[in-house]
Amino acid sequence: MAAIRLHIHSREVAVEKITNISSVGIIYRGESPDEIFIEVKDDEHPIVYARRKLCFIGGNWIGEGAKSDRGPLDTFKRELREELSFDRPIRSSVELRLLGMATGTEEFKPSPQSTQPTELDRHQLENLKLVICRGIAPFGTFLNTVPKKVLDAADPENKREGFTTLACYWVCALDEVRWRSLCLLQKKFGNLSNESLTLITTLHEIIESGTRMYGHDLALKNFFIAMGFPEARKIVNYIECEEVGTALATYEDYLERYEVVKRP
Repeated sequence: MAAIRLHIHSREVAVEKITNISSVGIIYRGESPDEIFIEVKDDEHPIVYARRKLCFIGGNWIGEGAKSDRGPLDTFKRELREELSFDRPIRSSVELRLLGMATGTEEFKPSPQSTQPTELDRHQLENLKLVICRGIAPFGTFLNTVPKKVLDAADPENKREGFTTLACYWVCALDEVRWRSLCLLQKKFGNLSNESLTLITTLHEIIESGTRMYGHDLALKNFFIAMGFPEARKIVNYIECEEVGTALATYEDYLERYEVVKRP
């Protein structure tokens, strides 16, 4: 990861260079924190390395919609509201193109929705999003680096460079009423996201299946350890991860510390 140096009021300040900033949430069952609501990237994702890997719900500080985000908390709430939906429009690759991870020729097929939601279903999903946005708390911030050699190993035809994402993580514990509502919606529709595929899984299932994260290895491990599950140490870090503290309040704060290459 490169660094540049700035002179501010006669003080020399090191500014790290990163690719982008993301903001994602770890949504879990309050009474059983080893159960989480998460996504898996499907086979339509343009980055081969990402396919069939777990990813937290959220998104990036990039694109037109992100211009009004004051800080990472705004980004997470905006992305959550957009992402969890029964609607299945053609999936836009604009954000990935802005991040340099997709070309203009790549298209995203909408995931099928075989069951039509009722007004009650829509109300329950909107209520869940509201509860999550109100109940989230900061968990930590990590620098996650996916080097080019990792992308090349997954895709011999890869032409993308590696990247470093500063990821802000939030946590939200759902009570039993909301968790049951989420489980019923997930069971009925099979997927609640218009960008990836949602699922409810457990720490045990993740370890036993060997399913990997897409760039969130250390955060997932640290979360489960913090929740009292030492067996989470079995989760392997496949990329370079470094914890750098809690989320800062505004993007202006981040821009004083980092040179962010891809941003609104």
